[in-house]
Amino acid sequence: MAKQLINGKCYDWTSITIHVSGMDSIEIQEISYDDEQEMEIIYGKGGKIRGQGYGNKKNSVKISLLREDFNEMVRVIKKKGYKSFYAYTIPKITVSFADDGAQTSTDVLTDVKFSKRSMKAAQGDKSMKVDLDGTAIGGIKMNGLGA
Repeated sequence: MAKQLINGKCYDWTSITIHVSGMDSIEIQEISYDDEQEMEIIYGKGGKIRGQGYGNKKNSVKISLLREDFNEMVRVIKKKGYKSFYAYTIPKITVSFADDGAQTSTDVLTDVKFSKRSMKAAQGDKSMKVDLDGTAIGGIKMNGLGA
């Protein structure tokens, strides 16, 4: 049976708290993450399924942040002695979902390394964002359960 919502409220953006380990002043504007496990069905005689085989796992992370917060992230990375943005590993990104009266749900992304950064500016923009794509090398645990 599904847990009852408090006053019918579902999680929304105001329910989320995101903490980037070692970068307390950075505010993330958008986050998405997913994990997957390759699986292949193994067939036997007569085309019947005999079992399955497993391959590689993949843990993708995407974040968007204001250019000012990206600049702060770069400042922190440089201060730690890194010469390359891509050499730095964020030990942990914690995403917590909580509403008044409801139990907190926490997802943890560990050992996050970024492999792509994108910036776009256009006439009429009210803010500038930087998009970062990467991998949670240490894995993704959603509400305490790993893949």
